[in-house]
Amino acid sequence: MPVPTYDELQDPGMQMLKVARERLGGGYSGSTSVTSPISLKDLSNLSGGNSGGSGNSYPAVNLLNVQSANFNRNRRPDGNDPLKMSEFFGYNQTLTRREVRFAYSSVNSSTACSFSIQSTRYYHDGSSTLPTDGDKIYTTYDGFTPAPAGYYHLFEPDSGTSTGDYAEVIGGGGGFAGTVVGVSSC
Repeated sequence: MPVPTYDELQDPGMQMLKVARERLGGGYSGSTSVTSPISLKDLSNLSGGNSGGSGNSYPAVNLLNVQSANFNRNRRPDGNDPLKMSEFFGYNQTLTRREVRFAYSSVNSSTACSFSIQSTRYYHDGSSTLPTDGDKIYTTYDGFTPAPAGYYHLFEPDSGTSTGDYAEVIGGGGGFAGTVVGVSSC
């Protein structure tokens, strides 16, 4: 499990030990052993290491997490002073992107569902093979450009066979562009 988002994390707040576990790849709520001391400098260092005196040497920060002021999902530290624990809300050390094969329409779902698979491939940040509600879809693997708002007829990534479903993706600002707001049958 990654570090909880601001909305998910209520009192007593984020814990440095748990952030260290996540940075070591063991999950925020995992039981990965962490050697004291823990330095926020080392946790925030984009290239990893333990130059700040930590008892563990940390891997590089997973740059697939978006650097954003939005506390919603997949944030990451920027590595610059002042160092802030809040930069870790939603951070996921093991985040990967999964391929999305689709047919797209900005008009409506029936139009998208009537189209054949396109050769363009996008990527999503969810844990399932196909994007689900709340996942974000990006035009590139690195996650810098959210997919445009519209309707995406979904196809199996490996076979290219239609799933019979479409995903609705929203646009807009505030870090929500590219977010799947529902998956339904064609």
